[in-house]
Amino acid sequence: MTALKIGEEQISPDEQHVAEETLALVKQGLIDTPKGELVRRDAHPMAHGLVHGTITIADDVPAQFRHGFFAKAASYPVWIRFSNGNKGPDTNPDIRGMAIKVCGVPGEKILPLEKNTQDFLLVSHSVMPVGEPKPYYAFFRAVIHKNPLYAIFGINPIALARATKIAVETLFFKVANPLLIRYWSTTPYKMGDGAVKYSARPAAAMNAGAAKKPEHPGPAYLREAMVATLAKEDAIFDFLMQAQTNVETMPIEDCAVDWSESESPFVKVATIRIPKQTFTAPAQDAFCENLSFNPWHCVPDNRPLGGINRVRRYVYERISAYRHERNGAALIEPTGDERL
Repeated sequence: MTALKIGEEQISPDEQHVAEETLALVKQGLIDTPKGELVRRDAHPMAHGLVHGTITIADDVPAQFRHGFFAKAASYPVWIRFSNGNKGPDTNPDIRGMAIKVCGVPGEKILPLEKNTQDFLLVSHSVMPVGEPKPYYAFFRAVIHKNPLYAIFGINPIALARATKIAVETLFFKVANPLLIRYWSTTPYKMGDGAVKYSARPAAAMNAGAAKKPEHPGPAYLREAMVATLAKEDAIFDFLMQAQTNVETMPIEDCAVDWSESESPFVKVATIRIPKQTFTAPAQDAFCENLSFNPWHCVPDNRPLGGINRVRRYVYERISAYRHERNGAALIEPTGDERL
């Protein structure tokens, strides 16, 4: 078997079948939404809020990262959706999400529905519980049906033990404020001839270590924390990249494997600034619901890599179309200038 190169993918023969099964599983959950109720996203359905801001690409980005969207210094408007991974209240243990939609991005895009945007989807853990399409389907099926047997018989014992450990770490990570925690892409992306993962980390000025969870948090305490922060100050994130430097220890096709930061440190390439604002108007919440986030909304030079991302492409497009059709809502491609 030929050894893989840096940035090289390896497509499994049953991947399309797994993608189709995953779509059917996800879609069934949406079909079961009672008539008259809003059909929400299957993943990260509950938003803390949608906020506007800017992303500014630095003028000293290392040459290995100057490709596609990151090729030159520039500033773009963004919409950012902060969310819970599931439908429960903020007090439930959960993964948290940061979905970034950059507007006004030049160049031809991979997906034709949005011609001027590039999306970055990040979560509050550096890896996924299960990092390959087939076992991920088994894990997801077990969660959906609340039946661990689907995972036990669909994932090899070593991967299942690793998945359980990651799930526990993810679910019991305590969050005081979505604006004060770090997020990761978990999946890799093309960058020149290589591959990278992304991360967004609160800037030093944010003093994230001082954040404390309320003694008696309410069901929307994370939204309330965002409201309080953005009423008094801007929120700032450093946007980072980590290069794949070893195909064995930093695989493309297994997103449950952490890429060691000691082996390949994250490097700052841009700054995200979320200015002081209010974001709780009903019109803004509705606008948030109608946006569609997809890692394949991007220029080809930054395309997603790996099996999980390939399955995402098949599933996300179709689920977004179905959700918008059920809700009688038009797909929106924002300009970044909207104020609601």
